[in-house]
Amino acid sequence: MTIHCLGPAGTFSHEAAEKIFPSEEIVFSPNFDALFSALDDHPKDIGVVPIENSLHGSIDEILDLLYESKVRIVKTYDLAIKHSFGALDSKKIIKVASHPQALRQCRKWLKEHYPKVEHFPTSSTAAASALAANDPSVAAIASTNILASSGLKVLAEDIEGDGNTTRFAIVSVTDPYENEQRTHLTIVLNPTGDRPGLLHALLTPFKVYDVNLTRIESRPSGERFGHYVFYLDFLGSPEEGRTKKVLEELAQHADVTILGQW
Repeated sequence: MTIHCLGPAGTFSHEAAEKIFPSEEIVFSPNFDALFSALDDHPKDIGVVPIENSLHGSIDEILDLLYESKVRIVKTYDLAIKHSFGALDSKKIIKVASHPQALRQCRKWLKEHYPKVEHFPTSSTAAASALAANDPSVAAIASTNILASSGLKVLAEDIEGDGNTTRFAIVSVTDPYENEQRTHLTIVLNPTGDRPGLLHALLTPFKVYDVNLTRIESRPSGERFGHYVFYLDFLGSPEEGRTKKVLEELAQHADVTILGQW
């Protein structure tokens, strides 16, 4: 079994992949587009990708890629995320680099301690550490281990917000866990029309059939300006009677795509 995650080595995706699949081969992708393309080309391979953060919500890029591809969620894994701040020289810092999610998760700490430095987004926390290791004007946000292994001085630890946890999705074109029971369903709704009360009509079946909706958010569909799709998580499975009724009624108002069960 080959496991794909965001590289280089040392990213939080890598940490999650090692904890979930400690004995499997792990292959690194330079970005999420490349990772999903690799999974499309190798349907039996598995990917580990961040899908939601407790402080800053869903990872929009992953939602879009799930909708655009045949890759589906087959399981999830929650990982507590601890960020540290490091640099070659604490007196020369004019820029802080990290993955955009890490920069957002540490926003309050940066505002208090480095309010005037430029925020420089990178493809991963590991890439930020490598950048800082070659430029004393750049600090990096990453794990303590990655900062230290890059030769950086760890200037502060635990700079993330309280309870910072990331939910990682185990994704694949095929389902290696098809015989296991799952409790959650993730879908996307693309409304087939636009009229007053449409959102109410989409939500009503969950109330009528007593199905617990745990997340809902909208994203631009990319079809035209002002047109949105809705991503929903809820308790249930397509085999359950109540869930079937909900999906049937949703299909009267929108195109329904199941993005995975977990």
